[in-house]
Amino acid sequence: MAWFVKALNKDEKGFTLIELIVVIAILGILAAIAVPRVTGSLNTAKENANNANLQIVQEAVERYNAENGSYPSKLDDLVPDYLKSIPTLQDGKSFDYNSSTGTVNIK
Repeated sequence: MAWFVKALNKDEKGFTLIELIVVIAILGILAAIAVPRVTGSLNTAKENANNANLQIVQEAVERYNAENGSYPSKLDDLVPDYLKSIPTLQDGKSFDYNSSTGTVNIK
């Protein structure tokens, strides 16, 4: 039965438990540095997307006003002539539209 057991020599290379723990600790430190940066980048990207959509809707309101001489009574009046659809904002935010001044904000 001893024919399948391989004897270990002192010359054989391998990782010690200490080396493995050190590598895992280094990977943990790198992950702790990288995760907050990625999360911050994601929040910034969502905010930038919301601002871009706000600008698109505001420009559509201004085009509507230029062509019709008044602001639309609601944002849905911009569809389909000025916008394909009203953009969806990130993080559950929505547009706040004032039809008397033609201003669009994010709430």
